[in-house]
Amino acid sequence: MNNFKELILKTKKVSIWGIGYLGYTTILRLQKNGFRTTVYDFNESRLDDLIGNTYPSKEQLNSWSKGGKIPILNLEKLDVVKDNNLLFENHVHIVSFPNTDKFDYSELAKLFVKNRDKLKDSLIIFQSAGIPKTIEDVFCKILEENNLNIEVSTVFRSDWTIEDFFNKNYKKTISGNNLEAVDKTQIFLKLLNLESIKLSSIEESEIYENTKNALNYTMVAFFNQLSLAYPHVDINELSKNLLKDMNFNNLFLGVSSVDYKSEQSIENILRSSSGDFLSILKEANNTNISFLFYYVNLLKNKNVNSVTILGLSSYNSMKDLRFSPSVMLAEYLNKENIQVYIHDDNFNKDEVLEVLPHCEFMDINSNTIKTDVVVIMSLSKEYKFYTQNKIDEIGLSKVKYVLDNTGFFKNFKYSENTLYHQLCDGNLIQVIN
Repeated sequence: MNNFKELILKTKKVSIWGIGYLGYTTILRLQKNGFRTTVYDFNESRLDDLIGNTYPSKEQLNSWSKGGKIPILNLEKLDVVKDNNLLFENHVHIVSFPNTDKFDYSELAKLFVKNRDKLKDSLIIFQSAGIPKTIEDVFCKILEENNLNIEVSTVFRSDWTIEDFFNKNYKKTISGNNLEAVDKTQIFLKLLNLESIKLSSIEESEIYENTKNALNYTMVAFFNQLSLAYPHVDINELSKNLLKDMNFNNLFLGVSSVDYKSEQSIENILRSSSGDFLSILKEANNTNISFLFYYVNLLKNKNVNSVTILGLSSYNSMKDLRFSPSVMLAEYLNKENIQVYIHDDNFNKDEVLEVLPHCEFMDINSNTIKTDVVVIMSLSKEYKFYTQNKIDEIGLSKVKYVLDNTGFFKNFKYSENTLYHQLCDGNLIQVIN
């Protein structure tokens, strides 16, 4: 990889495909770090305006900056070209335009195939996130079909004003079509004094970037609805304090997010609100509950006739059944004629059957698991001390599917015929198939 760094520093020249907001601001960063750029845009009028010092336009200035002020590029340190073949004199290509019908990535890929003899040790970096799998399906696929092995990576940008571009000092999420692409991208970013976080694939990176923006949009929509539901409350100030108070690092995915505290909070907000505005909150509640039902339907379609549920309590080792996801899961499984066996060391046989009379109580200390599927819903004190020997002894390591809502059992070893799936871990596709 040191050879790639030396190759970049030998000329310190980078090719920029597209001179919109992303391309323009990227050139600013490159120039700040002593790089010279070769610039091309499929819209030739932009290049003419850039050469004539009339770019960006007044409308773009107002769009790109909260104050309508944009730093001027040093035209002496960049080469504006109208022949895109000239961009292939450099080893780093930064693609700064989105995939559209007018300027699509398949045409860009064909240009790279055409100039394949000039691409040794090159790196292509995409900056604009589109529909997940677009870069792989539209761009990388054409390179592969033409036996062109070249490193492709993503360093997506989510800033949309010059102020955010200069002031937001967050790590860049990167991905690539292979490990070498990621390594090369990290080297290049370090030369620009930028830190990075690696993601596992280009598709994941596209999902990540789109989700980040979608979450922000959804959160704003929720607070907008809240301001209508409580028109006498300053939601602007409330939202600022609320977001500072919340710890998103402790966010736990899966059905454990369904509990009586959350349900009660939703009910409290809905019952005292004005009008019928909080549709996002209602939908979130329905979605979390239906998450359980999806898994039941999935098991039914696989002709599963019995399931063991480990953990009945709402809150792990607490003896608490208020709005218990396990109870809801057991009732729905029973409704679908799937036999349910239940164990939780917080409850004895009579207590379990009183709540769920159609289920079977399982004494896991004297019986082995007989079902093909085990769903681990919550952690009792006993489960936390389970060892590999213990899960082998009770037969957990040999069942067909282990669906773990807690994540606690992920480090144990299972048989070759066992599929372990922690909810939301990306292995659901294997269960579906």
